[in-house]
Amino acid sequence: MKAGYLKTNQSAKTARIHLATAVLCFSLFAVSVKTAWSAPKDDAKDFPKFNAFSAVVEDYFAGKKAYRPGDIISQGEVRDVFKKLKSMGWDVADQEEIRDLVLPDSSYMVVQLRTKRGRPFMSGLAKTPAAYDRLERFLRLPLSKREFQGLLDGPDGYKMFEYMVTAPGGIVLGQQLSNIKEGRDFNKPTGHIYTVEQLVKRLSESHATYVAALKAAEEN
Repeated sequence: MKAGYLKTNQSAKTARIHLATAVLCFSLFAVSVKTAWSAPKDDAKDFPKFNAFSAVVEDYFAGKKAYRPGDIISQGEVRDVFKKLKSMGWDVADQEEIRDLVLPDSSYMVVQLRTKRGRPFMSGLAKTPAAYDRLERFLRLPLSKREFQGLLDGPDGYKMFEYMVTAPGGIVLGQQLSNIKEGRDFNKPTGHIYTVEQLVKRLSESHATYVAALKAAEEN
């Protein structure tokens, strides 16, 4: 009876050892797979030049029916852009950060500029890219949305924001609006990405950083 018990106990102990060994081996395997998956696999000399990626970005927007150069872009479009870049072999590391610099599709500013009334206004606004910054800051002011609707109805409503960017009087006006809580830093850039040109510029910085990291990895 005792011998049988010892034999059974030994078998259970052996089984536990085998199980623990299997778990350890699996864990080590999982870690090695994860490491292999996350390790850079590109060579700096073989990785596509940025102009190959920028061409895809520009072609994507040019292919959109209502798009015109200088039009405002939105987060949904940028998500599609990142998918296209990934299919070319570049999974942009800071894509979430870049996407967050673009206004959401549901943003009041984006929605209004894409209406029938808003598109002519946007076309004029695009002549002075920094005017997008002023418009976004303007729309934060009390009662600004009501005023904005009136500007959309006028043939030259966009010139108000052009004036804010280019004319000395407009800059003074911005300084005065900065004294309002909602108008703080009115004359300063928001840091947002509004146009394809700005998106391409930001992506070029990410590409340069990625290529530099590949070169550094190869040297080490």
